Amino acid sequence: MKVGSLVKRFLITLAIALSAGFLLSLTGLFLPWLLGPMAAFLILRQVTDMEFHWPKIFRTLGLLLLGVQIGASFTQESVILMVADLPYMLVMTIAIVVFSLLLGFLFQRMTRVSLSTALLGSMPGGLSQMVLISEEVKSANVTVVSVMQTFRILLIVFTVPVAAGFLSSRAPGELAETSFRFSPYAFGIALVFGYALYWLMKRISFPARELMAPVLAMAVVQTVTGSDLIDLPSLVIIIAQVLIGTHLGLSMEKLGDSLDSRLAGAVFLNTVLLIAFSAGLAYGLERLLPEYLFLDFFLSAAPGGMAEMTITALEAGADVPLVTSFHLFRLFFILLIAAPLVTYYVKKLDAKSGY
Repeated sequence: MKVGSLVKRFLITLAIALSAGFLLSLTGLFLPWLLGPMAAFLILRQVTDMEFHWPKIFRTLGLLLLGVQIGASFTQESVILMVADLPYMLVMTIAIVVFSLLLGFLFQRMTRVSLSTALLGSMPGGLSQMVLISEEVKSANVTVVSVMQTFRILLIVFTVPVAAGFLSSRAPGELAETSFRFSPYAFGIALVFGYALYWLMKRISFPARELMAPVLAMAVVQTVTGSDLIDLPSLVIIIAQVLIGTHLGLSMEKLGDSLDSRLAGAVFLNTVLLIAFSAGLAYGLERLLPEYLFLDFFLSAAPGGMAEMTITALEAGADVPLVTSFHLFRLFFILLIAAPLVTYYVKKLDAKSGY
């Protein structure tokens, strides 16, 4: 493809992304620079044959910027509190995973897909990870798993941030100062450590490494040294939202080609029930730990992507280290324990049924 054509498509894509974000920001809705581009390209991908160009490096850059800002929010005090909250992370994670699997059985009854398809499609472990796992299970329908994960993520990314905008958040005086701070020595250590983490995660194909490597590197170095490394200006977070939102919108293929009414209705019902269950967990934890807000636990329990939920936490005035740590814990738990157990279970069923 000619360079001029790619540049033209890129400029059109950029113009649409910025225009959509700006227009949505005028409405006063929450996270306009993320949801605006995402909604615009989602709609355009469904109803037109327009061709766009958005280099993959932009998604990586957006996740890196977001990861740096999230990691910078970790302090020695927040890490100590996070360790104290580990039992609650375990309880919440197990509850969400078990409820998701129960919803998988319900989904199987509603749609008559294979049980392996329903369980893997309902598991809140991330689109790419669940699709890769489903490819190893003979009875699983990879297309249906992909559609289930995509549609659920889509619903959650649009509904949870909007709901968070109506919840009580912290006043500006209760949040950490947002002045730009820089410690060259400690930041240099964080860069080296972050690159090493990223290299290791890439070697083992760990998910969301562009986000998790800077988060872990910044959090560890700030906790050990006790110094503030960096605090990015709000404009940088807006840029990260545009970069990520555009990528998410463009990644949504024509859902109508593989999403019939019964499948869509079942995914919608399961997603609503899962969000309601997450809200119930958040309410229970807020009653147990009144020093936190309902918003903190709601975003921690919400089965959306880590990047989207932490962006929401940053913008909504939630406890960013708490939300991040809950999502990190759930990601590790699902990838290392829940997903392998479910895979083993469905493969055993396949063996018994002759697959």
